[in-house]
Amino acid sequence: MTDTTTHPQETPSPTARPPHPQFPFGPAVKTRLPGRIALMGPSGSGKTYTALEMASALGSTTAVIEAVHGHASKYADRFNFDVCPPLTYCSPEALIAALAECAAQGYATVIVDPYTLFWSGHGGVLEQVDDAAKRGSSGNKSGWNEVRPRQRRMWDALFAYPGHVIATLRSKTEYHLEADEQGHHTMRRFGGKPEQRDGAEYEFNFVGAMDDNTLVVLKALSADLSGAVVSKPGAEFAARVRDWLEDGEPPTPPVPVTELIAQACHPEVTHAALGQLRDTVRARFLEDVLITDDDGVTLVRLDDYITRRGRSLQATAVQDAHVS
Repeated sequence: MTDTTTHPQETPSPTARPPHPQFPFGPAVKTRLPGRIALMGPSGSGKTYTALEMASALGSTTAVIEAVHGHASKYADRFNFDVCPPLTYCSPEALIAALAECAAQGYATVIVDPYTLFWSGHGGVLEQVDDAAKRGSSGNKSGWNEVRPRQRRMWDALFAYPGHVIATLRSKTEYHLEADEQGHHTMRRFGGKPEQRDGAEYEFNFVGAMDDNTLVVLKALSADLSGAVVSKPGAEFAARVRDWLEDGEPPTPPVPVTELIAQACHPEVTHAALGQLRDTVRARFLEDVLITDDDGVTLVRLDDYITRRGRSLQATAVQDAHVS
């Protein structure tokens, strides 16, 4: 007897189709977060001290990139950290180079104090915009066409750092007249909007507003931390932030800068390998890392060294081709 039952045509499983190379969707995995922390508040609100407290909990080594006045060093008796001479010209390029040096030395945490001056200080974004506008460069009288790429590159370098980053942001100081329970009026200081480009705080994964050594958590993807109000945040609060950031699978660590330098200097490196290495160095904003040149004395930028070696290998290959 013939079976005349019609069977529905089987459809292939969605997993049988190869994934799209641009959109390789897969199961989400909770991974550890590198700290991208912003502490904002008026002068004297406790930003620098709190940043050092957090850095001590987050990693074994801390570097402080100071701008202009160098207030962090007054806490050297309380915390272990390294500093370099305070920057007096706070250009985006200076911060990118300082971050590259911190990455080369392998600091677990970097504090930029205050990050505000790279926006509104001498050599900062706003000053560069004014200078570009006066020159009328790039056909743009406002100057932003010339400077905005530098600003974006500075932000990208900050968030590409292979470790934790803590940035302090100055807030404009505002004063309000308040009455106490007895009806006496006193002036009280408040921290207003941070002195940075609009929406700067949204770039970070932790944002705290500080005033009179009290921290209010404005942003943190943690029910334990979000909205918390902490008076004189110390080691205990810093440990809470650390535990939140470390809750998850460890991410794949980037290749250490020392290894990138070793690849660049390897005597048998190929032209193709140097090209890939240069792309990696530029993607990680490490062009300004200084290494010892082949003479063993001169210092040269890593990007310049890779480019020069690549051109030399290319010229040798062309010469060999002509000879053969």
